[in-house]
Amino acid sequence: MKKFVKWLVAVGTLLLVSGGYQQEARAESVGYTVNAVLPKNQDDHNASYFALRVKPNQQQKLAVVIGNQSDQSQKFQVTVNQAVTNANGVIDYSQTAPKRDSSLKVGIKDIFAETKLPTVTVPAKSTKKVYVTYKMPAEKIKGMILGGINVKKLESSQQSAKKGVTINNNFAYVIGLRLRESGIDVAPDMRMPAVKVTQTNSLNQVAATLQNPQPGMMRGLKVKAKVTKSGSDKVILQNEKANMAMAPNSHFAYAVPWGSTQLKAGTYTLTIDATAKGGYHWHFTKDFEVTQKQLGALANKYNQPQKSYFWWFVAGGVIIVLLLAIIIYLLLKNRRKSDDDSAQKK
Repeated sequence: MKKFVKWLVAVGTLLLVSGGYQQEARAESVGYTVNAVLPKNQDDHNASYFALRVKPNQQQKLAVVIGNQSDQSQKFQVTVNQAVTNANGVIDYSQTAPKRDSSLKVGIKDIFAETKLPTVTVPAKSTKKVYVTYKMPAEKIKGMILGGINVKKLESSQQSAKKGVTINNNFAYVIGLRLRESGIDVAPDMRMPAVKVTQTNSLNQVAATLQNPQPGMMRGLKVKAKVTKSGSDKVILQNEKANMAMAPNSHFAYAVPWGSTQLKAGTYTLTIDATAKGGYHWHFTKDFEVTQKQLGALANKYNQPQKSYFWWFVAGGVIIVLLLAIIIYLLLKNRRKSDDDSAQKK
């Protein structure tokens, strides 16, 4: 019995250690700061980014201050990027060479003579001011040009050769940049020019290209999507996403995952209802084909949603509690037996 109790104690301790182990990740200081020097033509004095009122043919130099808080000299890469909409429905200012939307007539690359500055070196415990210059076109534009000044520290990778593990830390600051010649906001719009079956991260999906062809920002975007067989009302796939946004003159691929459903070759219909802040509403229906050739290509890759291990952890916790209860019961029983034996001997 004592050997059995010791074995249970050992197993219970092992389970407790295994179940309670967590990998600790410590947040490290970025080690530098970035601030915009706001000019007189700032039209939103509550904003810490460049929100500028400009004129046709206007040329202006914008200043950004980089502060190196570390004890060593640091190098930085400064780029001016066009605002785009990423696959998650988030306005993204970090892409240095995004695909230009067909509706974008005047963008960041059209007005900034230099969108990638030479490497900037900032000595230890000091600051440096860097400049980017734009020139507006002669013809008056409507709406806004939206982008961001991205400042990234170079050589910030920290590598650990211990046990062959390499850890790379990359940080970047982005200062927003909004240029407009009028205080009147242009209403956003939405189009759905294309629908196709595709694959992202090895998961099959129906991807609808959603486009905002206007130079106005879209906020509070909510999309409801469903896929039916052409000519049928039976819903095969559906999903819903909210709290999205779209940059002016941009597009993104709205995805409807297949999940565990396997589409067959044939014609399908995608129906999308979208709403945005300001009372905007759009409704789209578009047919698309799924060919046997496409299915063959997609079937060669993994097409299942990520498994959830929540209930495995719950089951593990229950087992640990039961084991502890058994251990405590056996220990108490063994102790009572020892006390009874001692009493009988007396």
